[in-house]
Amino acid sequence: MQAEVATIRGEKAIVPQERSRRKVLTEAVISYVARECLVPPLTADELDAHARCAAAVAGMTPEELPYVMLVLNNALWADVVAGIPCERRLLLLPQCLSHTPDCAAERDGLGLLCAQCGKCAIGTLQTEADRLGYVTLVAEGTTVVSKLLSSGKIDAVIGVGCLESLQRIFPVMNAHAIPGQGVPLLSDGCIHTVVDLEEALQMLRIRKKKADLRQMDLEDVSELITRWFSKESLQELSGLPLTEPQRIGHAWMMTGGKRWRPMLTAAVFHVAGGEIEKIRRAAIGVECFHKASLIHDDIEDNDDERYGIPTIHKQYGIPAAINAGDYLLGEGYRLIASSEFSGETRAAMTLVAAKGHCELSLGQGEELAFCRKPYPVTESTVLHIYEQKTAAAFEVALLVGAHAAGVDERTCQQLSAFSRAVGTAYQLQDDIEDFRSAPGRAADLLSLRPTIYLAVACGSDHPEVRAAMDAVWTGELEGRLRLIQAITDAGLQTRVDLLLEHYRHESERVISSIQHTGLKRLLRRLLTKMLSR
Repeated sequence: MQAEVATIRGEKAIVPQERSRRKVLTEAVISYVARECLVPPLTADELDAHARCAAAVAGMTPEELPYVMLVLNNALWADVVAGIPCERRLLLLPQCLSHTPDCAAERDGLGLLCAQCGKCAIGTLQTEADRLGYVTLVAEGTTVVSKLLSSGKIDAVIGVGCLESLQRIFPVMNAHAIPGQGVPLLSDGCIHTVVDLEEALQMLRIRKKKADLRQMDLEDVSELITRWFSKESLQELSGLPLTEPQRIGHAWMMTGGKRWRPMLTAAVFHVAGGEIEKIRRAAIGVECFHKASLIHDDIEDNDDERYGIPTIHKQYGIPAAINAGDYLLGEGYRLIASSEFSGETRAAMTLVAAKGHCELSLGQGEELAFCRKPYPVTESTVLHIYEQKTAAAFEVALLVGAHAAGVDERTCQQLSAFSRAVGTAYQLQDDIEDFRSAPGRAADLLSLRPTIYLAVACGSDHPEVRAAMDAVWTGELEGRLRLIQAITDAGLQTRVDLLLEHYRHESERVISSIQHTGLKRLLRRLLTKMLSR
């Protein structure tokens, strides 16, 4: 007999009751993973597609497909989980394993506190997990699990539960690129459920020599980067700021911002095999380029504030600000050129930075030309500007770290493609937030800069939008306010939302093509972090 436990993607889901049948399916899936050279993490859609292929090859029934998806996921992560120390693993158990009428356990806000009475499998599994060093949680739902995963204290999850509950948890794990394996319940109904205890214990105990997974939590990297931009750290690399350009530059480097770019450089270098402190010079150099570009952008856009304080040219005047920006550009190239890598590697890093510098200048130049003489813009024109101004900067950050770590050319090309997609998505997301925010709503559109909303409006045939567009080119603020309302009334925001989803999916597609587990996990985490606002 086989127990029905869920309905997933239109299939009736069953867990084979006979251990021999589960073994046959598992061996077939492991062979399929090896033959196809699959590298984790995979998305839910990819798991589904490969599970269907494996099922077709091995003659599995449609009802077994959801179980096969779980087995496929287990096979993908088996070696990775085995190499993670037990004290960095989470064992997640369902409360329904307890014998409720006789259960002596207490319950708190997190879940069930097992009394170790020996009447159900929970006590046996938790005792063994405690012996091995696991963190154990007996709870239902994904909220607590999500908090634990995002804390950075858990590197792997082994979950016991029905197929339905396990498949609710795995997307949360996938978002954080956390390896995980699951043991399905053999019976369902949320009361007196049963698990193959031997199978669960075997999965708990699997260990091998600690793997060099090179996976750092992004919060840890962020904290390290913050220390790199302390006064003492900058002076160690650049000396005491004795002149005005140095004083302005050093102070600006320590001011505000998310420091995405140096974090990307450091994280890629680390997961690709480098010792993270070795990339400090180059990572700070990458941020020098970014901070210099902000000084120059603020002058060119005549902005008064950044990070909630007056811009550099408002504080010191335009000539001094230009000079401070130029100093930071030179300092960035000096730091890369003096970093602790071979001449060939430093040349590759410098070339990447120089190309990115040119791309940024070209994108900014196209925007400035538009601002001098506004004209109807197309979506492709605006997206190209975004690619040059935002995406190229992410590309520099990723490739400087990749070249420093000796990443192969094909993977570098994939990192470039990811940068272009995620950088464009990041800018689109900023546009969406700018357009929808109540204070300063659609500030870029009101300033008549080439934004994606303006491009979508230029291509619209909606009568209200067309009428508002006629007044936009006269330079009157009233016309731009009418256009903002017309875009909303015409529902053109949907088009921008679709573009964001397109570039998000393109980012995911590139991640799927990378044959390096560490980089795939890193990029998956970056994608979630950058596009989750």
